[in-house]
Amino acid sequence: MSKLLACPCCGAHSLRRRDSYEICPVCGWEDDPSQARDENLAGGANRQSLAQARAAWLNRNRTFGE
Repeated sequence: MSKLLACPCCGAHSLRRRDSYEICPVCGWEDDPSQARDENLAGGANRQSLAQARAAWLNRNRTFGE
């Protein structure tokens, strides 16, 4: 079994591959390579930027679906 990789949003080791648009089962972040390269890019695969989603996750706010 291969080692799981950390989600760029919540840090959980839940992704099989990076930059493959896989959705983290822990926080719901879709691993968009464009948003991984530019953490302030909103409107890619996720409505929020990675920086916004990370901050919301750390503050235990609802991150997705709002």
